[in-house]
Amino acid sequence: MNVGFELNLGALMAVLLGVTLTRFLVMGHYCLQRKVYSGFSTFLLAEFFALVSLGSIFLRGLAGETVLLVFLSSLGPFFHMVFVFHGLGQYARAPKLEARTRLNVIVALAACLAMLADLIFEPNITRRVVLFSAVSIFFSLRIALELPFLNRRGLSGLALLCGTFVISAGIHSLRVWSTLGENGYDFSVMVHSDRLLAFFALFRTLQSVLEMYMVFSMNSQMLEDDLRTASAQIERMAQNDALTGVLNRRGLELLGSEALQKSWRQGQSASVIMLDLDRFKDVNDSLGHDAGDELLRAVAALCQAGLREGDVFARFGGEEFVIVAPGTDADEALRLAERTRQAIEDAHFAATRGALVTASFGVASARAESLETMLKSADSAMYQAKQDGRNRVALAAPADIATGMA
Repeated sequence: MNVGFELNLGALMAVLLGVTLTRFLVMGHYCLQRKVYSGFSTFLLAEFFALVSLGSIFLRGLAGETVLLVFLSSLGPFFHMVFVFHGLGQYARAPKLEARTRLNVIVALAACLAMLADLIFEPNITRRVVLFSAVSIFFSLRIALELPFLNRRGLSGLALLCGTFVISAGIHSLRVWSTLGENGYDFSVMVHSDRLLAFFALFRTLQSVLEMYMVFSMNSQMLEDDLRTASAQIERMAQNDALTGVLNRRGLELLGSEALQKSWRQGQSASVIMLDLDRFKDVNDSLGHDAGDELLRAVAALCQAGLREGDVFARFGGEEFVIVAPGTDADEALRLAERTRQAIEDAHFAATRGALVTASFGVASARAESLETMLKSADSAMYQAKQDGRNRVALAAPADIATGMA
């Protein structure tokens, strides 16, 4: 038994209309219910113009070749491709997209006006088909050949979708050749005998399904990227002090411990320096808490500016700060602490109206101790510096570090 296969334009157009209407409704509902990006909304507008085109073609079959329906059936596909180009460009973050789209709009409007002039002054369907196909080739090749190279996001699948427009351009090219070689080409011939048009309707149905999948896929990929960025930002916020912007205790525990462990693995010494602003309570009491906060921010910035690459700096709490100095022995740590102490003493802070600000420092240095133990030792040494008159640096004894006490 022979099985015949024939493309029926009427049936294919009905299927394409159903698929396009479904896409429009699904994307519209999703747009109302979920977070979408600008490219998604642009594709929804493209679907609207596709519906305008397909609806006009069906009405042409019922009401005949009226000027309005013929004009709309040409305007729809042109602006569908204009907005497909713009939507994909928005997803890809294509440079100079507005200017590129502006050119497409100018070409689409010029073609529509040419179609309208043909309909009003000297109707010729062959000329209109050739013009329609030529403009469609122009848009298809812009989508296929420009956008993959303008993809700044690295979206997977964008090149595949754009590549399908090469096939679209090829079908339109064959249709130009076929139409010019056809004698007596009219609307009836186009509907009943134009196999390339029927094949394009089949191809467009398959392409539209791929388009919808890729639009949702790209929207999901961008949402995942935003979620990862937001998660990283939340993680940074959880590790940073809200007032000064430097690491907080949680950040110190993570990055400080990591810095110490790196030194231990390399067989190097490491040091922990703790500093506390002297008589900070007096600043709050006499100048107010806003001045105290501003002083903490200024001291944090000053200390951080004087650190070396690899040093970890954190606000430990209140007016206390900690420096973890990997690969640093006791002598180097004392010099670092002294430089920082001198910098604070020499600074003229606007928060205190130029009044003297000092700090007391405690230094603990070891080759293999936990961060917690070294913090306790540095804290004890800092307390000793306070007892000895403030505005000085004290070093924890090795025995004190071993026990974590002074």
